Amino acid sequence: MDRKTNELLNGIPEQADYAAEAGELDPEDIPQERMSAVLGLLINSDDEAVRFQAAKLLTSWGVVEGLLALEESMERPAFIKDFYIHRLHGYDDTYRQILMAITMYFANMAGRGERDVARAQVFLPLSKIIEFAGDEPFEISDALAFVKRERYLEYIPLFKKYLRSIIDHPEIHRWKIYDAIEFLMEFEPDFVMSLLKEKNKTIEDFSLTLQR
Repeated sequence: MDRKTNELLNGIPEQADYAAEAGELDPEDIPQERMSAVLGLLINSDDEAVRFQAAKLLTSWGVVEGLLALEESMERPAFIKDFYIHRLHGYDDTYRQILMAITMYFANMAGRGERDVARAQVFLPLSKIIEFAGDEPFEISDALAFVKRERYLEYIPLFKKYLRSIIDHPEIHRWKIYDAIEFLMEFEPDFVMSLLKEKNKTIEDFSLTLQR
């Protein structure tokens, strides 16, 4: 990746010391020329990795072209596999990175008064990520927080299925099980208690083994 491309995808202006990465920049710190240049990378770059990073960044900034491209990349899991690796545990963390970009997309759209539009747009990609997280070790705490904050009940059946898929595999999912239990206790406590009884478990069985 050349220096100019790297700066477009990763650069943070001096005045934006609140941002740890470019996807966290506020709209006022994203000049239109940079936005257009990143969109140009998405459309014209010969490097698939650059296009993927451009899609993720544009999604974080609330640009629909980025979201659509990011969804398309999820249809090619072999390409994005291991694009991001968890720095402590070494597993594929790419979908958590995509998840964060999508929740940022929603926040930016909501800030522009387009909350209902964004709600519909993010449902399918978030649903896919929740499904994938039932088999892979990456965490989805941002999705839990998003649904809890917005009270979007259309996601609850997905999380119930998710908990069922991970509860028997603490060696893979660790704290994710407790997080899902705690989340669903607010929305579907009868389901949680029934599932725990079925598995001959208690909430404490999972809370006591939390090691993040």
